Order: sequence, then C-alpha cells, then structure tokens
Amino acid sequence: MEKLGQQVFDGVVAEGTRYSNTIPVDAQGNDRPIVTYWENWYSPELKIMILSRYVDPRSGENSTRLINISRAEPDPALFQVPRDYTTIDETGDFTIKFTGKQ
Repeated sequence: MEKLGQQVFDGVVAEGTRYSNTIPVDAQGNDRPIVTYWENWYSPELKIMILSRYVDPRSGENSTRLINISRAEPDPALFQVPRDYTTIDETGDFTIKFTGKQ
C-alpha cells in the first residue's frame, strides 16, 4: 500500500491510496512480472470515493469517477409528498380475489 497524498477533483480535496500486486514470472505462464494496481481517491469531507481506478496490463484500465459535484442545497420540491399521494392501511385483514381460471 502506498499513500499518494492529496489531490483536488472539481474543487473537492481527496486523499489517494494505491494498492499494488505483482504476479511473479511463471506464476500464470507469464515470462515477466505482471504488476496490477488499484488506486482510490477518497474525500474525507464528503465521505465518498471520488475516483477509483484499477489497472491490469492484461485487461487494461477500469475507472469510476464522481463528476458534477454540487454542494448546493437540493430543491425542496424534491422532498415534497405528491398531492395525489394516499396512505393505505395494510395491517388489517384482507382477502385476495382471483379473477379468471385458477
């Protein structure tokens, strides 16, 4: 494991860590060592992974990155109950009606 320090992604500070693995010669029929690594950039402030990247010379690179980060308050309308919303009490007895052939 290797600490990569800090980096800023879209105004968010993240701390990086790299985990590497070396597959020795002849372990999988390989004629030279194969080095793979997993790199993670985590924001302690937001408590979320900003970037995760896996690199393997046999399969290439795979990465996931959080983009379009907004720290603005969300629109309150997103949390309003719809006007036509109704509550149904399903704690009482009920019967199931089957229609058609059984």
